[in-house]
Amino acid sequence: MMKFKIVKINGYKIKEVDLFLRKLNKWQADGKSKTIATKLQRVKFSLTNKKGYDPKEVDDYLDSLLNPKALNPNTLSNAGIELDYAKDQVLTPAPTITSKRLRELSPPLVEEIGYEKAEVDKFLNLIADTLQLFEESTHEEIQKIKADQYDPDSETPKLLSADQIRWVLFTVNDEHGYDILAIDAAVNRLSDALEYHWRKSV
Repeated sequence: MMKFKIVKINGYKIKEVDLFLRKLNKWQADGKSKTIATKLQRVKFSLTNKKGYDPKEVDDYLDSLLNPKALNPNTLSNAGIELDYAKDQVLTPAPTITSKRLRELSPPLVEEIGYEKAEVDKFLNLIADTLQLFEESTHEEIQKIKADQYDPDSETPKLLSADQIRWVLFTVNDEHGYDILAIDAAVNRLSDALEYHWRKSV
C-alpha cells in the first residue's frame, strides 16, 4: 500500500486514507473501473489535529491517478487500474434486488470506521420507495410521474436516479457504523437496478 509523509497537525486521517486505498485495490481486483474513476473524483478525507498523512502528498497521488497526461491512455499509474471510457451502454439484465428485499436488508455493522447508520438507513428507504414505484406502477403512470419530477408544486412522489445513488456521500464515523465496503458495493448494485428501471420505462 502507498505510504505518505506524516504531519503532526492538520493531516488527513490515516485510517480514512488507508481504507480508501484498500478499497481501490479491491475495486481493481473486481474490475470495477467505472467505480474507481468515480470514487477518485469524489473522495474527501477528514483533517485531524493529531498526526496524519500530508494532504498535498495524498492529493497529488490521487490526482496522478486521474491525470491522463501522466498515464497511458486507459491506465492508472502506480495502481495498474484500467479506466473504461466507453460510452456505449446496453440495457442490463433485470436486477434481482427488489424494494421488499431492500427493506429487509440489514447491512453489517462494524466497531471501527464506518458510515453513519441513520444516514444510510434513510437513504436506503428512499431507494426502496423509488423501486416500489417502478415495480407497482404502469408504464403510463411512470411517464406521468417522470413528467412531474421538476414541478415544485406537484405532489407526485420523486424518483431517485441512478446518478443520485451513485454519487451519494455518507458521513464517516471513526468508531462505529455500517461497513463501508459493504455499503459501497450495495450502492453500486442499487444504482444499476435504478438505471435498469429508468431505461425500461423510456
